[in-house]
Amino acid sequence: MIASPPRIGGLDVEAWGDPEDPVVLLVGAPERLSADWKRSVRALVEAGRHVLLTRGGEDEFALRQALVEMSSRPAILCAAEALPVVAPALAVTGPALASCLIVVGEASADALAALNGLPVLIVARDAEDETIDAAQVGFLEEQAPREALHYQAGSDPRTLRDALGCFATGVTVVTTTDEEGRPVGLTANSFSSVSLDPPLILFCLARSSSNLERFRQAEHFAINVLHIGQQPMSGAFARSNAERFEGVVWEAWETGAPILSGSLASFECATHQVVEAGDHLVFIGRVTRARFEPRRDPLLYFRGRYRRLHFA
Repeated sequence: MIASPPRIGGLDVEAWGDPEDPVVLLVGAPERLSADWKRSVRALVEAGRHVLLTRGGEDEFALRQALVEMSSRPAILCAAEALPVVAPALAVTGPALASCLIVVGEASADALAALNGLPVLIVARDAEDETIDAAQVGFLEEQAPREALHYQAGSDPRTLRDALGCFATGVTVVTTTDEEGRPVGLTANSFSSVSLDPPLILFCLARSSSNLERFRQAEHFAINVLHIGQQPMSGAFARSNAERFEGVVWEAWETGAPILSGSLASFECATHQVVEAGDHLVFIGRVTRARFEPRRDPLLYFRGRYRRLHFA
């Protein structure tokens, strides 16, 4: 077994295989894997799949959130008894959250009707072991191939998102204050330097963000680059709640935008320009003050997971 993050979204998971291989998510397996489930896991790993097993607590909303947060669309393998959870989680109007679905046991047509053409394989429980394994692997090779994927204009935007996730980035917390002087912050990896003369940097914020108007109205903001010891802080500022600053040590410089103490680097900026760009807004800031600590290791993000680079 290869170590894996203990949670994806709100789900506890256990993992087998190489994390670089395509993901198969097992949903609704018994707490202690039966011999049949263990055989299926072994066959999938040997076929070059990274198997993630949910460890209870899955419901429609938790499963959907986990799928949204995953770096690429997994194949899903579930028992027919889990379809009341799996089918509603996959019944979305936008891009599919999974590449395909394998159901072990009898699956009702009604449960699968709302999946908008998602490829589905139904495997009978009484089939021979070798037949089940061959059917599952063959189906995955066809619907979730291991070779390189391609995106062309007009095709599935999730494929483009997966491709963009191959660009490793640092992790930042972008902060400002609202009209009443209260601190506002969120996690972002869409950060880049723009110019040294004048000193300009940028970050991007989705139009769907609940904090969009606060940043749009702010005259100043700060960007805090995180180090490996601040991964919990990144998770806290990525969650949708009003208590992101609880327990966080921060300070204010001239503009009042929160500077997270101990960050790898912090940049205080005056809002220079806001550019509309599709479903995001690009905030360009003119740096008025910066501080950095060169003896720390950066927190990195690659293909939907935190990564660590040790060189200090």
